[in-house]
Amino acid sequence: MSPETLLALALVAVYVADSAHFLAIGEALIRTRSGRTAGLSFGWPFELAGRRPFIPNPLTPFWPELRLVWTPSSAGGAGAAETVSAEMRAHLAAVRPIAWIASVCAALIGVVAPLALAFGREPLFVAATLLCLALSAAACALTASRRKELRLTGLPLFSTILVALVCLPCAGNLARSVAAQRRWSVAAAELPALGFEGTPAATLRAQLQEALGAARRVLPEDSAAHSALSEQLRRLEGEAREPD
Repeated sequence: MSPETLLALALVAVYVADSAHFLAIGEALIRTRSGRTAGLSFGWPFELAGRRPFIPNPLTPFWPELRLVWTPSSAGGAGAAETVSAEMRAHLAAVRPIAWIASVCAALIGVVAPLALAFGREPLFVAATLLCLALSAAACALTASRRKELRLTGLPLFSTILVALVCLPCAGNLARSVAAQRRWSVAAAELPALGFEGTPAATLRAQLQEALGAARRVLPEDSAAHSALSEQLRRLEGEAREPD
């Protein structure tokens, strides 16, 4: 296999790997569509080092995922579902321009550049790389200018921008990285109230009950986390008995 082909594969592999999430017990990802919450994921069914991996659709970097903490251990700081939902929509609105620029970067470095390498079109590869670098710089500048709306400052802001500028395949995931920096805390029983388009509340409750049940089985029965998860399951079961 030629060095050009290996480089082309490496660009795609780094882009996909950089988009991956590794969710601990009590964490979830909210999938979004056009600035709205569209679904919930607790990761893939297997674990790596105690965390469940999740790789989002590589073709939709313009729909970043949001991270959520739903363990009862954080319930003391949990927000009301209506408030959290409004904050999420505002956060997605702030990320949207960054997402579109990052998506062009993803297309250039994840599709155009690898194809140019595979077919020996070096000028096209150089042009795609330089354009991606310019767009990455623009997206990073936009991220810095919106740092207050994104609640992204200090070291997290610096490291996010640095990675996007140094690693061009990572620039395609800039919106995902920015969106995931902020995490919300919501009691598990209140998650269906966030409002997921196209997903009935009963379906969400069933997913939550399965996820909490699986998490509880790996915890010692005499632990505080086990008791807290049991309480959340009881709340969900009570919600299920009430009419939607």
